[in-house]
Amino acid sequence: MADTEYVLVAQYFHPDTAATGQLMTDLAVGLDDRGLDMTVYTTQPNYHSGDFESQPRREMYEGVDVRRIRAPQFKQTSLLRRAFNWTIFTIWMSLVLLVSRSENEREVVFVSNPPFFPLAMWLVCRLRWLPYTYIVHDLWPEKGVEFGFWKEGGVIDRVWSAFHKRVFRDANAVITLGLRMREEILDYDSSEDFAERVCVIHNWADEEFIQPMAKADNWFSKKHGLVDGFTLLYSGNLGLFHDVETAIRGVATFDKDMNLLIIGEGDARDQLKDVADSLNVRGNRVQFLPYQPREDLPYSLTCADISVVAVGEGFEGTCVSSKLYTALATGQPVLVIASADSDEATIVTEHDAGKQVAQGDYEGIAITLEEWLKNPESIERQGKNARNLFEERFTKDHAVDEYFRVLENNPSKLDGKESVGEKNPARAGTSSPGEGPA
Repeated sequence: MADTEYVLVAQYFHPDTAATGQLMTDLAVGLDDRGLDMTVYTTQPNYHSGDFESQPRREMYEGVDVRRIRAPQFKQTSLLRRAFNWTIFTIWMSLVLLVSRSENEREVVFVSNPPFFPLAMWLVCRLRWLPYTYIVHDLWPEKGVEFGFWKEGGVIDRVWSAFHKRVFRDANAVITLGLRMREEILDYDSSEDFAERVCVIHNWADEEFIQPMAKADNWFSKKHGLVDGFTLLYSGNLGLFHDVETAIRGVATFDKDMNLLIIGEGDARDQLKDVADSLNVRGNRVQFLPYQPREDLPYSLTCADISVVAVGEGFEGTCVSSKLYTALATGQPVLVIASADSDEATIVTEHDAGKQVAQGDYEGIAITLEEWLKNPESIERQGKNARNLFEERFTKDHAVDEYFRVLENNPSKLDGKESVGEKNPARAGTSSPGEGPA
């Protein structure tokens, strides 16, 4: 392995605060600590509209060689601006990788974002004869169909899927975030050889950074008046594929004292505020706060009684919410708003770490809240189960060890003697102690 340079290509990396950036930073540093020669190609931080100062074009970050391209970027205040950033990043990074050289053999590891980035990376790797591992955080073009950007079976969908099939089939390994997503990917190729190369490795959270905390001991809970009440918390991106509206309407339907705290930014934020206004619950039963500084996250994430993970209807299998792992880490029960067969719901319900309610089931939200209020001991039990499950399956070290195993057993180094991936999907999936991202 010492003769191989692993090139991790990601749009977001430290100090960017995007979830993907934090995950890829953990992954690169963790793999370097385990003995892999890691190089990261990324761009300037821009997730929160350019809040960070310009970073060096090249630096060492905790042992990892980080190289940043100087592609022009807009502040990410609209979908159109993000699309521009995606396009420029994809083209610029592809050109850089086409001309870059190394004294060692290289293997590329890239993430599925931006949406069309995997197609470009596949072409670069084909032209340079580079092996690659593909990490699927979001499944396109399927996700675009659910957004309504194009029709299922239309020209864009069919052409994109045809190329994406090549991306999957030519990969040394395809890493997916859940069993439901794995099933979607296997629709591209049902052969045994391909199935052996598609493995499930969930995303993670930092078990030392996020620790369970009683509200009475939490300054954030005290500051926002949450110690004595009963509060649901949604913290994270307010994207169009996160069904936070069901939580708002469910709380409005509930006839007892209950608060919903929403922390985050995103394309759906204004729409959600309008919903809360129309129900006359904004500012009293439903509160909105912006993203919190990273140093405050251990307190903001543990300020409530129940953590909410919400997936838009139809998006199950196209992504796995990264909020699931931080929610479990807090030691609070998790309310999953998603279909019962989603990866998020399966994990939580099979291990009694919370409850599941379908999208749009506002009365189901109210019934679930009533059950929790009548049985406070169930809150304590499910909260403990959530933290125990997290520590057993979804810590940073556990995930990085799995990535290391996949890369170490890469068939490009074994002359075809061994395949990578989970031959038994249950091992990384629903088998004890946890179901096995983003």
